[in-house]
Amino acid sequence: MKADDEHKLKETADAARRHWLAIRPQIERQFQALWQLAELPNMEFRSATILADWLEEHGFTVSRHVCGIPTAFTASYRHGDGPCIALLAEYDALPGTGNMAVPRREATGLPGGHACGHNHIGPANIGAAIAAAHAMAETGIDGHILVIGCPSEEIVWGKIALLREGAFDQADAILTSHGDYQNGAVSRPCQSVVSGEFVFLGESGHGGTVRRQNALDAAELAIQSVERLRAHHFPDTAAEHVMRLGGRIPNVTPDEARVWMTTRQVDFERAEAVYQFIRGISDKAATMCGVGFREQFITATRGYLANDTLAELLQRRMDEIGPPRWSDADLAWMQELVHAIRPGERMKLDRDTRLHRVGHDLYGQDDGEASWRIPLGRVNWAVPEQVPLHNWSFAALSGHTASHAGPLMASEVLTLGTLDLIQSPATVAQAKAELARRIAGRTIGEPRIGAWHTMTEAPDSFWDATWVES
Repeated sequence: MKADDEHKLKETADAARRHWLAIRPQIERQFQALWQLAELPNMEFRSATILADWLEEHGFTVSRHVCGIPTAFTASYRHGDGPCIALLAEYDALPGTGNMAVPRREATGLPGGHACGHNHIGPANIGAAIAAAHAMAETGIDGHILVIGCPSEEIVWGKIALLREGAFDQADAILTSHGDYQNGAVSRPCQSVVSGEFVFLGESGHGGTVRRQNALDAAELAIQSVERLRAHHFPDTAAEHVMRLGGRIPNVTPDEARVWMTTRQVDFERAEAVYQFIRGISDKAATMCGVGFREQFITATRGYLANDTLAELLQRRMDEIGPPRWSDADLAWMQELVHAIRPGERMKLDRDTRLHRVGHDLYGQDDGEASWRIPLGRVNWAVPEQVPLHNWSFAALSGHTASHAGPLMASEVLTLGTLDLIQSPATVAQAKAELARRIAGRTIGEPRIGAWHTMTEAPDSFWDATWVES
């Protein structure tokens, strides 16, 4: 590298660090603002507004209600030509998990809770975009930063819809972050997910009479059949369900029952095949019970496609910055939380940073689908191992300042990583070439989502299980 280039990189990185430190208090305020709202997927109206307004205040050109999705937005900062680096903002919460920011079970009473830390992801990644944009303006480097406000990650719907509708078309590379049980850049797969709701339609009547068109009978038969066949037909694939509707009062035979089913497997085609197998079982159960059947498809996403090029770049910056800087008070509070969940256990918390390539993660992410089309790099920050994802304790931690050190570390890494990529088109090209090698010979196809009308026009009907769409 030429001396002038090295000087420019250092100048830009120094500027980025200064600007990031200047907006760090804003990032932390946004952590708390989103945590207090805890809005459900596709209902994140106030959260999306807060984040879009923040970007606009810092000179980004903001588009709201993008692609016809009310709680999606994009924000763009462009100076001259250069690579387009997209940073993903998430901000949805999980139903039924709300908890006060205290180390004990104390429900908030809100419909949702940030039990996956998306109140951190949106502000951390946006803070990185803002700091990088200010550094670009100060140093005069050319490039394009694109923030994509992605609703509805928790049902792996938002990014699939945005992909299909073209919101990612300009992006040359994607960067993001997430809470997990280790600190480091990630270059390994997670689970693919296929999701849909099965609706059984019978006929109501008095509960004291014999009613053979009982929708609940069919739903229960379908679930029992899935459980009986799991061990022999799909032991390699997770299939999980919730009963969304099964009647309202025992003395009225249910004329409608709903089962929301997901399948998860690292191999996308296998997850799809098992989903279709379960759909067939459910249809046959309806026939046996003499009731109608309707599938309402929701979404399908691949797991992450690894990208060593981007992971190694992010890890280099993380090694410079170091692991999260928890205070003694932070550690003491997290230990108290661990005692509430696992009495007597000593907290296990990753205090190091490393590049994670081995194995796969058990969760699914809708940016997994994006990673098969655009190179994606991700930074993880650690929470205590005893704090389960999607649990009240994670929501409690997400609302306490003890949780801030991790996403702040990730935000600083993404600030520098964004500028590294903007100043190195060759690295972006290398990441694209790696993606092409990894998918060689595969047919990817178009992004697959359902429930478009429901999610864009009546998302409340999705959450009260009255939506109708096929």
